[in-house]
Amino acid sequence: MNIGFVVNFMTHLDGKKIFVTGGAGFIGSHLCAKLSSSSRKLTVYDNLSSGKVENVKHLPNVHFVKGDILDLKKLRSQEKTDLIFHLAAQVVVPYSMENPIIDFETNARGTLNVLEKARKDDARLVFASTAAVYGNPAKLPTSEDYGFNPFSCYGLSKVVGEEYCDMYSKQYGLDITIMRFANVYGSRCHGVINDFFDKLMRNPEQLEIIGTGLQSRDFVHVSDIVEALILSTKGRTAIGKTYNLGYGETIQIIDLAKLIIKLLNLSRKTAISTTNTSWHGDVKTIWFNINKAKKELNWTPKITLEDTLKEMISERRLGK
Repeated sequence: MNIGFVVNFMTHLDGKKIFVTGGAGFIGSHLCAKLSSSSRKLTVYDNLSSGKVENVKHLPNVHFVKGDILDLKKLRSQEKTDLIFHLAAQVVVPYSMENPIIDFETNARGTLNVLEKARKDDARLVFASTAAVYGNPAKLPTSEDYGFNPFSCYGLSKVVGEEYCDMYSKQYGLDITIMRFANVYGSRCHGVINDFFDKLMRNPEQLEIIGTGLQSRDFVHVSDIVEALILSTKGRTAIGKTYNLGYGETIQIIDLAKLIIKLLNLSRKTAISTTNTSWHGDVKTIWFNINKAKKELNWTPKITLEDTLKEMISERRLGK
């Protein structure tokens, strides 16, 4: 990405007051790192249940507020903003199945509260949703018009969030865009990739996969997600729209394990085993059709999974 493109990419946000819920978390902190160079005031609103203030405190133009999206009074009392990125959520599928009420409160009621702040401020809003709203789709790759068929409480609570976004857009005239994420990975992420690396560091002779290993996932790098989120706020093209954000390819988890083992030169040493049973709500395949985002947002994911894995291995060997 050349310097000229970076300037053009961000100029529409110059001087905007931006509010990011969950901004100290994985995706949120990467987004804030990019936004902090353009926003004259960037507010990070996070209860630190999973995020860390260390992820954002060094960024310029950032005002951090420790707050919960379930605290409507505190949320609405924050300074008026122009643009809200709503990323705060409960995102762990097994937790949602064990604690459906807490999951609902955070993802459904919490989103409703954020929408109320957007309505009060007359702010544009970008809502982070998920592939989990599709459940186990019969059509692959899956496009945005497939419809809802959630397979977990997490997926269901995000459907409710999307439906509230749609209602507030139609009834109150709010400018809202919904972005459905596939499997996002990158630095500060706690997911299957880092889990595999951690297990192999503890025992390079054995790697256990939760489930059958035949689950397939569409992995997209966090920097590509950040680019799409920002592009969605440029002009009015994305208002009232929903977009899939993935890489547009899928890989079985067992093949991901084999790839990591190969890149670590452990193919002759590491045995792979599976638990055969997975958690409640685990879907079989995530594979996005991303043509809509490519065409309408002029967005294309650029970072490949294999190149990132090589980089992660290099960093771990250097002790970074």
